[in-house]
Amino acid sequence: MRIAMFTDSWLPTMDGCVASVLKFRDGLEKRGHKVFIFAPEDKNGLAKEDDRTFLFKAREFKQYPEYRMAIMLSARKDNLLKEHDIEMIHTHGVAFMGFKAMMSSRNLKLPLLLHFHTWVTEVAQYYPFNLNEEFLVDLFWLYLKPLCRKSDGVVAPSNNAIEELKKIVTGMEYTDWVFPGIEVDKFNPEIKGNFIRERHGLENNEVILHVGRLSLEKNLELVLDGMKILKTERPNAKLLVVGNGPARPHYDKLVKEKGLEDRVIFSGFVPSEELPNYYAACDSFVLASKFETLGIVMTEALASGKPVAGVNFRVIPDVIKHGENGYIFQPDSKDCAKMMIATLDAPDEMRQNAVKRVSMFDSDTCMAKLEIIYEISEEIHASRREKTGTKYTRVLKN
Repeated sequence: MRIAMFTDSWLPTMDGCVASVLKFRDGLEKRGHKVFIFAPEDKNGLAKEDDRTFLFKAREFKQYPEYRMAIMLSARKDNLLKEHDIEMIHTHGVAFMGFKAMMSSRNLKLPLLLHFHTWVTEVAQYYPFNLNEEFLVDLFWLYLKPLCRKSDGVVAPSNNAIEELKKIVTGMEYTDWVFPGIEVDKFNPEIKGNFIRERHGLENNEVILHVGRLSLEKNLELVLDGMKILKTERPNAKLLVVGNGPARPHYDKLVKEKGLEDRVIFSGFVPSEELPNYYAACDSFVLASKFETLGIVMTEALASGKPVAGVNFRVIPDVIKHGENGYIFQPDSKDCAKMMIATLDAPDEMRQNAVKRVSMFDSDTCMAKLEIIYEISEEIHASRREKTGTKYTRVLKN
């Protein structure tokens, strides 16, 4: 199949959506499909076009500088879709590129699958939009609901996320969940991380890892508050923070204010080929974000055999079973600290359970499921065009 993936986030920015698009593209192409990327351009010219990646003029989003808005409408996207004989549009963007995907689907009569990666409606509380937060959220949904309903299928990274979405948006044709998959040959307990510990001077420390884009919605402040408690109760423990983002100056300031300069290490951006070694270098993993529809980093940590301390919110307690493959904490610093300590003391059995828990996210299994979702979306699209209802023959069993 020839698939066009539309996305509002793209390289050189690296976030959960970009990571998912890359995983889906690579996984599908290994199975013989051809995937084409439609994304906003990068003002610094670091994002490059090639014969399967097409960039569109975009403006910087001032409140979130690394996010680009492809505002301008252009016939180029439709011309490219026709030129490359695209059979399926899979949009990972719900903003400007999502709108472009919807328009192309309508213009060219192509099936459209919408991928709901993140709770964009909750961004309002973290960034100064100069609008009433409640009004802004209503405005988001005023746009998102028709987009969901006009799509031939709507998917999210977890069943938890798709069920929450169904409570908000009625009348969607078809919904399911699909995860981009974990490369178990890349993320597993056999990987070595000694050189990462040496690089950051952590040879004799207990290491708690946090991986993710440094943005306010990731709630890293809660983890820093927990580390302040660990400074007394677990003096040998250090937090290694992997990633970069617009909130890096904010978190640098917080670390100084909390007196954690000797407890928190910011690695900055880490190339994908080294990321498995960072998981290998840690003793446990922590995730405090209330924003996740799944959390790729959480599953990568589990696949690497690391127990996870995760906040009791949204999908995290669906993946982290308290006392089995990690620990769930309430959103307060004392409980966060308590559960980070518990992961450092986790028995070997818990580390083995961590690996077992993510076996359902094997890359081949996930790609096979996505192929069936594409077939269902095609049938729904054809049925809608013929106005004969939306019955489909392919059925997925989760």
